[in-house]
Amino acid sequence: MRLKKESFVIFSLLLGAILVPVNSTMIAVALSSISTYYDQSLANITWVVTIYLIVMAVTQPIAGKLGDIYGHRRMYLIGVMLFLIGSIGCALAPNLAFLITFRSIQAAGGAILTPNSIALIRATVSPEKLSKTMGYFGFGAGIGAALGPFIGSILIQSFDWHSIFFVNIPFLFLTLVTGVLLIPKTKHTRLQANVDITGSIYLTIGIATLILCT
Repeated sequence: MRLKKESFVIFSLLLGAILVPVNSTMIAVALSSISTYYDQSLANITWVVTIYLIVMAVTQPIAGKLGDIYGHRRMYLIGVMLFLIGSIGCALAPNLAFLITFRSIQAAGGAILTPNSIALIRATVSPEKLSKTMGYFGFGAGIGAALGPFIGSILIQSFDWHSIFFVNIPFLFLTLVTGVLLIPKTKHTRLQANVDITGSIYLTIGIATLILCT
């Protein structure tokens, strides 16, 4: 019974983490359709990609620290919830500004859940399964990024660009439910540490400047 529960926990953690790289590349094939839908230039539409990269790059370095302070399980579930909210918002966005806003929320959720899912894998998976599970994690992240455009093109051809966000919803809902029910609550000793807000602001400015200048 314990092995079966552990397998479900592994599945939940890997599913949530793999959706992040899939969504980082799947959007590439939808830019032209989004541009036509909102009657915006491709230069404006590329902000949907740019904001995702900026928020991911800025949030991920501090996401692990937030997990150390507030608990990895809590931060992982918050990350999944933000990713779910962002996906729903992107699918229903009435204009480009809303799409960019919810895309940034989606990126923040992905940046938070990824490092905390790794920490939870280390904490909950048995030692004999740990190396194999981490291998699955790395393989899933790589193949997810590679298959993103292919999956996106199939969805857009079969439906429209909204489907690349709608498709996340059932998987994220499943990830959230299984996470709440199956990931064990462990006693967490809150670290007496603070997030470097000033450093995070400088990091945001630096990364945004580099991306915008390239």
